[in-house]
Amino acid sequence: MLGHQRPGEQVRLDAIARTFDAQTRQRLEAVGVAADWSCLEVGAGTGTIAHWLAGQCPRGRVTATDLDVTLIREPVPGNLTVLVHDIAKDAFSEGAFDLIHARAVLMHLPQREQIVARMLEWLVPGGVLVLEELVHFPRHGLPAASPLRRVIDAWWDLLSASFGMDDAWGGRAPQVLRDAGYKDVQVAADLPAFHAGSPIAEFSRLTVLSVAPRLIAAGMLSEADVRAGLEEIDDPEHLSFPIAVIATSGRRPGS
Repeated sequence: MLGHQRPGEQVRLDAIARTFDAQTRQRLEAVGVAADWSCLEVGAGTGTIAHWLAGQCPRGRVTATDLDVTLIREPVPGNLTVLVHDIAKDAFSEGAFDLIHARAVLMHLPQREQIVARMLEWLVPGGVLVLEELVHFPRHGLPAASPLRRVIDAWWDLLSASFGMDDAWGGRAPQVLRDAGYKDVQVAADLPAFHAGSPIAEFSRLTVLSVAPRLIAAGMLSEADVRAGLEEIDDPEHLSFPIAVIATSGRRPGS
């Protein structure tokens, strides 16, 4: 449904990067990424954060993984390894990384809690995991009668029914990290403003266009519903906060 081979997926992923990259970089800077660190970027997409990490770790190594790595931009720097990897099945050696980062990845995977536990072993003692997850937030910014709310509700419902996406995972992640043995667990949240022309509005518009045929075929929305939702996205008077980001970090015990 949202595969990398789908026409327009690179543009949609670029919109995701414009929406979230600046805050992601600030979070990783706050962790204290060192020049000689080994870093893992899970679900790298177009590779914007992996490339940035490679620049932050000139004496280190960055591994960027995804099920499909064809959209990771070239040229790839010498300290960046691009790897086809299924985080739900494939492993890394113990203590391989100082930092593991994943954005909007585990929310899509039913094995998310087991993956969190396995990631702990992949970190060096004192190494840090940073997870950023999107959280469905329409009731706080969109009235029930909003066409956009109806479209976003249907989009999240479809993804949840299709492969087990959990739109509340971001709120549960901190306790899961604690239960798995991570220390110094910290949580932060962002609430990007949604208005016409904003990166998050463009990301949402492109996502709606991607999933609309499936929503219509499943009888979840009509073509008129989709058009009304897209019109609200482009309405210059619109302002809402339908998608939150919850970031959770934790360290492997040890120094």
